[in-house]
Amino acid sequence: MRLQHVVLVDLADDADIAAMRADSDRMLPGIPSVRRYVCGTPFETGRPNVAKDYDLGIVVEFDSPDDYKAYLEHPVHVELVRTWKPRWRRSYIVDFAP
Repeated sequence: MRLQHVVLVDLADDADIAAMRADSDRMLPGIPSVRRYVCGTPFETGRPNVAKDYDLGIVVEFDSPDDYKAYLEHPVHVELVRTWKPRWRRSYIVDFAP
């Protein structure tokens, strides 16, 4: 059963967006249980019902709940969260199975 892990982050300081994206791009795809990874910034579509109140979106896909658990506990993921979470104003996290 595949799982999607979606994280939308609003950083306290917009000057940190590029650095958090670079760290995420460098660190997260190398975690063995990650099947697919993508990270980016909001894209303006002109649609009023599309969320724009975040700075960085991250989507990570896993093949199984065990792979997701391994990712959450992996030292690289733990380090990224430890480094960046204190700089977040807020986050919205959604996990779902397609």
